[in-house]
Amino acid sequence: MDAHWNGKAAVVTGGARGQGAAITRMLVAAGARVTVMDRLPLSDPAWARLDAQVRGQPGSLAPVQADIGEEAAWRDVAARLQADGRPLLGLVNNAGITGPRNTVTRASLAEWEQVLRVNLTGAFLGIQHLAPLMPTGGSIVNMSSVVGLTGYFSAAYSTSKWALRGLTRSAALELAPAGVRVNCICPGVVDTELIRTNARLFEALQNITPMGHMAQPDQVAEVMFFLLGPKSVYVTGSDIAVDGGVSGGGIFWPVGQAVGALGAPAG
Repeated sequence: MDAHWNGKAAVVTGGARGQGAAITRMLVAAGARVTVMDRLPLSDPAWARLDAQVRGQPGSLAPVQADIGEEAAWRDVAARLQADGRPLLGLVNNAGITGPRNTVTRASLAEWEQVLRVNLTGAFLGIQHLAPLMPTGGSIVNMSSVVGLTGYFSAAYSTSKWALRGLTRSAALELAPAGVRVNCICPGVVDTELIRTNARLFEALQNITPMGHMAQPDQVAEVMFFLLGPKSVYVTGSDIAVDGGVSGGGIFWPVGQAVGALGAPAG
C-alpha cells in the first residue's frame, strides 16, 4: 500500500465505469477513501461492479449520484469531505460527454450548452469548491483529450477539451503558492463504452494510432495516478498526451505509411 494515500481522500467524477472506474480502483487499492460522483443512479449495475472490484482493498468507496454541472452537488460533496475529516489530496475531473458530435453550423445551442456544462463547467465547479479544501501536496487532474490538441469536427466536444487545457493553466497558476498542482491529460483513443456505443466511429478509429491499438483504461489511469501522487511534485500546468503517438505523428504518420517510409504499427 502506498503510504501517501493511506487515510487520505480523493474525488473522481464519472467514476462508476470506464476510465473513471480505472483510476478509482487504483486509488482505493492505494488506501484512499474515494468519493465517486456519477450521474448514474445508485441502482445501476455499474456501481455494484465497481464495489465488487474494490472490496477488500485498503481504501474505501463513497458513491454519490450527482450532476456535476450543478453547483449544489459540489457543495454537498465538499460538506461530506469536511465532515469525514480525511485530507483531500486528489481531484480527478474525468466526467465527460460527447453529445451528438455535430459541426459548428449543425450543432444546436442546447447541445452546445449541455456538452460545455458537463465537460467544462463541471471541472470549473469542482476546482472552485474542492481546491480550498486541499492541503499542500494536493493534486488535480483534468481529463482533456487528443481532440484538445488538434482539430476535430465535433464543435462542442472539441471546444470543451481545448478549454479544459486553459482552465488547467489558470488554476495551476492560482494554486501553485498553496502547493496544489493542476495538470491535464490528453488521451487518444481509449477502449471504453463511450467509443464502443458508436459502431461507425469505433471502426473509423481502428487505424489512426501509430502504436497500432487503442489504449486500455488502466494505461491512462497509470498516468493519472502518477500526476496525483508525490512522484510528480514539480509538475503543474502541463498537458500530457497519452495517445499512442497520434498527436506527435499528426498528418505525417499516414503520409509516411502511404509513401512506404514507415512500416505497419506493431499489433
